[in-house]
Amino acid sequence: MAVSEPILHPILHQGRSLSLRRTVPDDAPLLFQRAYQNSEFMQLFRLNDRPANVDEVRSRLETLHQQPPDSLGYLELMMVHHQHGPVGLVVLSDYAALHRRAEFLIGLFDTAHRHASYGLEASLMTLDLAFNAYAMNRVYAYTYAYNQPAQKGLTSLGFVLEGVLVQHVFDRSTEQFVDLHCYGMTVQQFRQARRLCSLAQRLLGRDITQIASRPPLPSPTPQPQFIKSGTFCWQ
Repeated sequence: MAVSEPILHPILHQGRSLSLRRTVPDDAPLLFQRAYQNSEFMQLFRLNDRPANVDEVRSRLETLHQQPPDSLGYLELMMVHHQHGPVGLVVLSDYAALHRRAEFLIGLFDTAHRHASYGLEASLMTLDLAFNAYAMNRVYAYTYAYNQPAQKGLTSLGFVLEGVLVQHVFDRSTEQFVDLHCYGMTVQQFRQARRLCSLAQRLLGRDITQIASRPPLPSPTPQPQFIKSGTFCWQ
């Protein structure tokens, strides 16, 4: 049974076929069904994250929205397709204001949607927010060693493989240790990425690698801020 899209909330970014908005407590049933109960999705997105029920997810989201926007360093966004509704999640995590860096995570709920350009479009919007709206110096991403499509996708965006953390994560479902591949991109690399320029012009209608091309954020939505939903544990 499909979960319907909650009441509309302010959009932080708009693309050709997708928009990005904050996750909210109303998203709890959808996230529990399509993300946290979707083992295949979680094996790619975030291991060992298994809330027991919808109430746990809602409680977490309610707690997050009670925190000051700049105190937690974690921004979780719903990818909403103009026709299909919510199709995935994008996260900027572990934001460090002093170092102007954050970790990038992205995942599409349904396998069929991963063969479309939704992930690419959402990635471009997220990089636009990170480097242009939030003035970051660096964005990095980790992939599990077995997630080769994600590694290929990051490389195609211009991320650079910076190393491998051997047996860095323990997967409770398989009872095995998993390597993490670390990728990074600096603002200088972002500004010089010609492929990002052409991709963004095709999918977003403008060159996101140049600051001058960034349009004003949609009114009355305020300047987007980091909100922490952070590194958490289910009680």
